[in-house]
This record gives sequence, structure tokens and C-alpha cells, in this order.
Amino acid sequence: MKFNKIFSFMALGLGVAFMLSSCSDDNDSNPTIITPESFEVLQPEFGESVVDLAAMTADDGITLSWNQPKYTDNGAPLGNMAGSGVVYKVMLSPSGQFTKAFDASKIDTKAGTYSGDADFDYVIIDNIYSTTKTTVLAADINLALNRWNQFTSADGVTKWEENKECDPMKVSVRVEARIEAGAGNIIKESVIESNVVTVNVKPYYQLPYVKDNPEPIYMPGNGNGWNHGVCPVLAWDDDKEALCGYAYMDGDFKFTPNDGWDAEYNGNDFDQANCSSNITLNGGGNISFTGEAGIYFVEVNLDKRTLTATPYVWRLVGDFNGWKADDDTQIMTYNKDAHCLEITGAAVTDAGWKFTSNGNWDVNYGGELNNLTRDGANITMTGSTIRLFLERTKANKDNFKFTATVE
Repeated sequence: MKFNKIFSFMALGLGVAFMLSSCSDDNDSNPTIITPESFEVLQPEFGESVVDLAAMTADDGITLSWNQPKYTDNGAPLGNMAGSGVVYKVMLSPSGQFTKAFDASKIDTKAGTYSGDADFDYVIIDNIYSTTKTTVLAADINLALNRWNQFTSADGVTKWEENKECDPMKVSVRVEARIEAGAGNIIKESVIESNVVTVNVKPYYQLPYVKDNPEPIYMPGNGNGWNHGVCPVLAWDDDKEALCGYAYMDGDFKFTPNDGWDAEYNGNDFDQANCSSNITLNGGGNISFTGEAGIYFVEVNLDKRTLTATPYVWRLVGDFNGWKADDDTQIMTYNKDAHCLEITGAAVTDAGWKFTSNGNWDVNYGGELNNLTRDGANITMTGSTIRLFLERTKANKDNFKFTATVE
């Protein structure tokens, strides 16, 4: 079958690019695109051995190779240059069937749900390949298999869970070839699928999508007069995998997704076993904080239903006290009106000083007062009243910095 498409070849610097154009008459110097009858993927050289996907490095995977489909009437090869040419997708099917594809665009990356038809039987790897030999990364294979496992409605499929080992499985592999005419435009008549090969793999559980970072949440409570304007705002921290922030805690509190009471997160949204010992859940009522009033570092993961509050006692330390990080005479106290830690009668000198926490140097701040940095330079400004602002609030939630003032 001919597509009525002609290739014109032109030199571009050191390479050669091609253009797709319509033409009413074929030209002897230009090959005509035809529909290939088939193309073959070679069986990967693993035999019956099982490929442990978790044991592979970030650059490892399963190498697949195939012959390029014959897309031209005179056998001229087509590459992939300037965004046009032959490209390939890899398809995986634990059932061996390739009748309905998983649609990754139907994943809600905030709710973690799939709105597409759940009776799909194969998943397409996200990557697009432009060569006839490529290593399909173990991480990409594993993600595709987790999408199949978590979102399929197939009978008898045991859903994988975090921290639980998955059984080895046989997976059918097929490659799809097609011609793109630039900007992702597909020539539909060019789409063709290969034969099927199989591989034995041992997957591992992972989230079957790249989750959007949760939006910041507000933390109104007794410690701030239940005032959304000045209460702490917790923001997502990738390293801790939680919504985090410093908060002055003194009795009951709740969380809200915005600066109002149209919605809230209360004790029903957490598990007591996943909370620190100073937190008590009271069903749909307020969450009770039972620890000593003060500044705490709060970590919240709504998906995992975890809530912890770790105390942080802040001190001044510097040349004036021999850089003694656990000097109890330099403990800062919370000023409820100014919403900051404060110390009066400070004896700091221009020989240098900093803020330290919990009697050690693990978490300390210095540098410029309007943008303190962890492990920052010594501060040399002097004064008798020093205030440290740690809480992210409505006024600074989008551009938050730790700051201090010296008077």
C-alpha cells in the first residue's frame, strides 16, 4: 500500500534531514512510503532467568533490538532527524494480550485515581525511542508494571504493597513503529506492531505515577488564636516527603487546605499509631497537643496519615559565650504578639554569633538577617533585643525566608 507521501532529501550541515510533503506524482529520485507487512523484535538474551528490576542501577535495563520496518518502496532506510521520522514505543502485557491500552493521561496525580477503562490489558512505556536497539530502563519497566497492577480490573490480580516483595512474572513485550511528520504528528497509516517476545522480571512496588506535590496547608490553633492570618503554613519538603514547617504549639489545633473553614483536616485524617507521642487524635474534633508549649517542627503526610511534632529549643551562641551551643542562659522564648522567638538583654558582640537549636550544631542559622541560611556565616550586628522568625505564614507562604531582627 502506498501513502501518496514522498520523501525529499536535503543536506543540512554535517547531517541529512528529510521532509514529508504531499505529491500527486511519484518521482524516481524520491522513495514512496509504503505500509510494512511486519517487523521483528529479537528475543532478549535472558533465557528463563529472572531480571530483578530493583537490583538494577538507574542506567540499567533490558536491551531490545529489532529490524527497521520497510517503509519505502526501494528499501531506503528512514532515520529520525529534526523531529521527524520513524519512532518506536514499547508495549508490556502481563496477560499476553494487546487489545486495550492503559491511558496514562487519565491518572489524577493528586487524588491517585485512574478514570480510564480499567479493563486494559497492556501498558505502553512512556519513552519514545528512535533507534532499533535500545535499553529500556528497569525503572520505566517497573513503572509500567505498577500501573498495570494498581489500576487494572483484571480478576485475580493481587495488588502490590509498599515494603512487600513482589513475585517474579512473565511479561509479553511488543514494539510499535510509526512515522512522525514533526511536532508529534503521526502518519496513521504507518503504525505497525511487531511480533511478541517474553521476559521474566521481578518487579517492586512503587507509586504508579509521579505525584504532584501537595499544596501548603494552614495550621490554626490555640498557639495563634485560631487566626488564619498569622498561623503557620506547612509546605512540601521533598527530602522529608511531608508538609513541613515550624509552629508555636500550645494546646489544640487543626489543619485547613486554605485560609478559611470551608474544609479541614482533623483527627479523622490521621492514624494515632503514626503520630508522635505528644499528639492525641479526637476523631472529627480538634487535634490535641499534649507537649510543653514552644516551637516545634511539624511534619504532615496526609496520604500516609502521619503527624509528628519535634521540639526545637533555640539559643544564641557566639564569641560572647565561648560558642557554647547548650548554654541555657541564651534560650530564646516565644513572643505571642510578635509571633517570633525573642531574647532580651542579649550580650552578642561583633566578633560573631549565630542561632543554634537543641543544644548542638546540627541545625544552626547565620548569614544575612533578612535571609538566614543553614550553616551560614557568623552574624556581626549587635543589639540587646534579638528576634528570630521561623514560622511560614499567609503573608510569606510563597516566598518564605527565615529572618531575624536586632535592636
